[in-house]
Amino acid sequence: MKVTIGTRASKLAMTQTQWIVQRLHQQWPNLEIAIEQIRTTGDRVTGVPLSQIGSDGVFVTEIERALHEGSIDLAVHSLKDLPTIQPDGLRLVIVGPREDVRDVFVSQVPFQIADGVLRPVEERADASDTVRIGTCSLRRTAQMRELAPHAQILSLRGNVDTRLRKLEAGDYDGIVLASAGLHRLGLQERLAGRLTYFPVDKLLPAPGQGALALECRADARMLELLAPLQDMAVLATTTAERMFMRRLGAGCYLPVAAYSTITEQILKIDGIVASLDGQRRIRVQQSISWTEHSTIAEAEQLGITLAEQALAQGAHEIIQELALPRDRERLNV
Repeated sequence: MKVTIGTRASKLAMTQTQWIVQRLHQQWPNLEIAIEQIRTTGDRVTGVPLSQIGSDGVFVTEIERALHEGSIDLAVHSLKDLPTIQPDGLRLVIVGPREDVRDVFVSQVPFQIADGVLRPVEERADASDTVRIGTCSLRRTAQMRELAPHAQILSLRGNVDTRLRKLEAGDYDGIVLASAGLHRLGLQERLAGRLTYFPVDKLLPAPGQGALALECRADARMLELLAPLQDMAVLATTTAERMFMRRLGAGCYLPVAAYSTITEQILKIDGIVASLDGQRRIRVQQSISWTEHSTIAEAEQLGITLAEQALAQGAHEIIQELALPRDRERLNV
């Protein structure tokens, strides 16, 4: 049997895809696998913020089209890039283990989080009070307003290597990235001493961050092939996170964050909806018991319950205020 895998045209995407190839070959040693790189809208258009390019799916639309057309059999995605509503005829398989979900600050000089604030380890008398921080994420921007209240938040697009080059060029004092990407690329040793990891209680990650998803057509043979790679614990936690975002009616690129864990037979989820200036922040939490007999439907309901708790506290108004100017900006791109 031959399988063609579609993936984004980036070093990180290829690294993730090669890991999936290894996992597949462990299960099916004789499987013939080909890889096809696909440039998505999000990869081609790098001069404007993601929120202005279009709706959810700017990193997946072209790949899903290839699946529908049959030119590829399987796609590898970072789960956080996927819309929460699955297209007709396509299915997801969530792979484990999940990488480090935290965001990380990569800086020119060592930083630390002291008294809840991000600051250089060694304060210099001649240093500017304004730290220039690069990120393209509204979720990170909103939460960084509290972690670095005097910082200048600047737009930053591009793949991991591009962002690091811009940091090295002095365009920023530091940039915020998903630690999962750095770890998968093996860059943490090269950047040792310049990494400040944000605890999840200080900077809550995007729903699905750190997890990989495999997408395929609703074909019984392909789903059987992928079944050994599915991780039920990661499926449960990321399902709760993504249902939180879906019930809120928020897209991947609005300031909505969620993180779910399973500890001692408890499935817990924390969520945040924040205004872009960080002044209004709705933080909610829910949990249920979780055993070997629990179902994914229960995880879905947990995410929905959390979202309804946030909506009752005014989350819809925050999301609407952010979505309207974003839609106007997009019309002018």
